[in-house]
Amino acid sequence: MGAESTQSKVGLGPIVRIIEVYFILVMVTVLGYALLMPAGSFEYDITLLRILVVMAAAARSVWLIERRSDATRKYVIVSMTVVVILSVLDMAFGGEYDRIAAVVSWPVLIAGGVLYFGGSLSIIGYFAFSPHVKEVFVNHSDPSTKPTHDPDENIYEKPLTWPWLRNLVIYYCTFSIAGHWAEIGFCWLIVLGVVMGDYDFTHAQLWDWWLCPYPAEGIAVVLVALLLFPFKEWVLKKTGGRVWLTLIISFLVNMLVCATIDFTTGITANANYELWDYSDLPFNFMGQIVLQNTLVYSVAATFIVWVIYPLMAKWLHRMPPRYANGLFVGFVAFYLFLEVLYYVHVGPDGLIFG
Repeated sequence: MGAESTQSKVGLGPIVRIIEVYFILVMVTVLGYALLMPAGSFEYDITLLRILVVMAAAARSVWLIERRSDATRKYVIVSMTVVVILSVLDMAFGGEYDRIAAVVSWPVLIAGGVLYFGGSLSIIGYFAFSPHVKEVFVNHSDPSTKPTHDPDENIYEKPLTWPWLRNLVIYYCTFSIAGHWAEIGFCWLIVLGVVMGDYDFTHAQLWDWWLCPYPAEGIAVVLVALLLFPFKEWVLKKTGGRVWLTLIISFLVNMLVCATIDFTTGITANANYELWDYSDLPFNFMGQIVLQNTLVYSVAATFIVWVIYPLMAKWLHRMPPRYANGLFVGFVAFYLFLEVLYYVHVGPDGLIFG
């Protein structure tokens, strides 16, 4: 039987199950940490890097363990080694030791350190040398480990399939974060006098929390994949391949969609005009949207429809499934931590969202 069809019939066993529970508890602990800590207390330093790596590594490890993938041993050993190294550097130079020591007693600090580092090193050793692990993790968990190379293939996944859903989630997470950076770029256009408007350098969420997701931008790119790109392809076909006519029609539809998203975001998240107010600018509507912004967003949306989305779709389609699935799991865990950190808090009356 070839390597591609190798399947493990050996049970995971209690030790591997305990390690899997350990990874799940690590993720829960990290999310709890994000829930309790004010977003403004986080700096973009080695501590945050370590936390993000821990979250993504733990989620990916659980995914691989459940699938009994042959990549599990190597991934757990490498990722846990990276986590240990980052943890040591954080304790020595990142200030994490001082932050923990300020809120817990010495016995708790020592016990936590032994559990954390002892557990991590034990997991590395077990996955490196245990014969049982070598017998369990032999499955090729995805039907294909090779990318496709056919230039004429249909790179847009069939709707309602796992690759289609997986890719939509990746688009959403990616552009929720990238959209924040685009907002920063737009504000710099205001600073440089290219477009009209106000800016506030004291607005921490925009200027300081540069990994803070902006869900509206992620939703916009999901709409590109679901509606705007298929519409562009349909128009291109109906016009007999006339690119310039299709481009004009695509741009106008994109403008309508961008204005709708921007206005909907405004009346929900900016109902009291705490984030922006365009009332003093020409061609505004209710102070929530303004023509110049809509034009800028529409240019960006059209560029995504015609260039960025096709490139990403092709890249994900040609990526070996095990790597695309791994990217999905790690990225979702990474993104979930950021969402909790910046948009969910514990207050006197319970959970506060937003």
